Amino acid sequence: MASKQLLANITGIQKTSVPMTIVVSGIAKLFVGEVVETARIVMKERKESGPIRPCHLREAYRHLKLEGKVFKRSGSRLFR
Repeated sequence: MASKQLLANITGIQKTSVPMTIVVSGIAKLFVGEVVETARIVMKERKESGPIRPCHLREAYRHLKLEGKVFKRSGSRLFR
């Protein structure tokens, strides 16, 4: 239910359909997978092992942003 509310807040459409929610959830899952995969690559480059730390995730996000794989924000930020 939370994903429906978040989608409604982002799009401004009060009634979001179930297929639309499923598609957006799938895209979010793919994005998270891409960030985690890139974070693992960052860890290999740094010759580090163990759990992924926030610094690895930030660096992975930066890499994806430089590659143009991150959407640019068009509106205001939701969370600060």
